[in-house]
Amino acid sequence: MTEQLISSNVTLGQVNELAVLRVHNKRASASIALQGAHIYEFTPVNGDNLLFVSTAETFEAGSAIRGGIPVCWPWFGPHTKNKTAPAHGLVRDVNWQYEVISDHDARTDIKFWFETTGDNANFPYRARVELLASIGDTLVVSLTTSNLDDQPFLISQALHTYFKCKDVADVRLHGLAGACFLDKLTSENRYVPTEFRFDQEIDWVLQEPGAPVGFTGLGHANIKLTRLGSRSLVIWNPWVEKSKTLSHFQADDYRQMFCVETGNVSEDSRLIKPKQNHVMLMELGHG
Repeated sequence: MTEQLISSNVTLGQVNELAVLRVHNKRASASIALQGAHIYEFTPVNGDNLLFVSTAETFEAGSAIRGGIPVCWPWFGPHTKNKTAPAHGLVRDVNWQYEVISDHDARTDIKFWFETTGDNANFPYRARVELLASIGDTLVVSLTTSNLDDQPFLISQALHTYFKCKDVADVRLHGLAGACFLDKLTSENRYVPTEFRFDQEIDWVLQEPGAPVGFTGLGHANIKLTRLGSRSLVIWNPWVEKSKTLSHFQADDYRQMFCVETGNVSEDSRLIKPKQNHVMLMELGHG
């Protein structure tokens, strides 16, 4: 597919089976698959891509991309009632509509949206989810859920962000010490230690105030994560054995990535009343 110019800094092209928007302005570049409104590259000018994507990723239609920022919506993890429902919701393997809202040298804003009809037994409500990706000196991603139905519904969700690093053993997370978390591997509630490091399989759900989080030891510039509308985080690394079970993932990929996921998860799930909405936002930049 020949790349099509959409606006001054945005083109539409193809990666294997997936249609992809590419942004190149004077502050950063980004790549976003229409399937899942899936951002899988964000590279500040003269910097490195902040996001990890496995070299085993094949970019096939109907299969979620392994890496980048998968959108988990309107539920995170397994469905609470139907164990056969797809993990992490309805929108990772469907194409979203899009519109370039603003495109300037310093920042490009693209809106994606998907609407449910109420016909899906796993989410029998009419709703609209919008993702606004703002690409500039920082990457700002907001996820807005609007209730178009006549009854309230509960959502859990996450921006399941895979961060790239040179060696995960060197990575340090700042701003989370003392936060309470549920260890999903042991079902125990514990507190994040001051000297936490990745040295085993991690699958934690943190309930915390939503303060900024810093990442150092990445092998490239430090990252600062800030959020609004989110009081929960998921921290994940599959480590050795879990990695062997993952699709589109190399056996040693766990060394070059870690996930810190902005979310509304567990006790932070959100009830959305008819004609109302909820906005969850994260911003990534050097810091």
